[in-house]
Amino acid sequence: MVADVEDHHRGAMSTIPADLRELHDGDARHAMASSRRRFLRGAGIAGLGGTALTIGGTVLGWSRLVGPSGARAGGGGGGEGGGDAAIAAFAESVELAAAQVYAVASASGLLTTAAVAAAATTFAGHHDEHARAFASVAGDAATGEPNPGLLELLTTKLEGTRTETAVLRVVYDLENAAAATYLGALGTLESEQTLALAASILPVEAQHAAVLGVALELPAAEYIPTFEMSDEAVSTDDFPVAE
Repeated sequence: MVADVEDHHRGAMSTIPADLRELHDGDARHAMASSRRRFLRGAGIAGLGGTALTIGGTVLGWSRLVGPSGARAGGGGGGEGGGDAAIAAFAESVELAAAQVYAVASASGLLTTAAVAAAATTFAGHHDEHARAFASVAGDAATGEPNPGLLELLTTKLEGTRTETAVLRVVYDLENAAAATYLGALGTLESEQTLALAASILPVEAQHAAVLGVALELPAAEYIPTFEMSDEAVSTDDFPVAE
């Protein structure tokens, strides 16, 4: 399954225009949720259901993604620090935080299953590449720094883990929140380039979550939602980018 996600990640980074056309041609929520089901059917796993997205018990509402600070920044593909550039810089910071969280998880010594350890290394690499892609469209707004609040929250959560299962639960919640974040972004972004990038990366994050759900032996209904939902996600007001 990790190898299949790697293949999808490589393909997603090279098929951004096609992903954007799919986004405009149909129901984005259904298309993105279907990517989990298609992926898992390829691995011989199927199911439907809904999921609640949280990080460490903290509900992260996407409705506040842009929030007051984002509204002040301005809309569209505006200048430095505003609009799409600001959202891309925020996404960059989330991806860098995710990559570092996986590095911490790998260094914990708790990932004793070879396939799980391989997944952590592979997914960290994906997040690092996603961060670079978002930085490329954020331009001068990019910081090159992991989101400090999100990183602190998740590393603190990892420090309290004592088992591989507990570590997996932390990164599983993170991946679900990342997928929700990018779905919400599709309704906020205006530039074609940034929209296409978010649409291409979203299914990869969802497939990360699906792999981790299988590793956690969760009920299929928990990690294969009927629709990808955006009402639980990382907020710029709760987790601002580094100064």
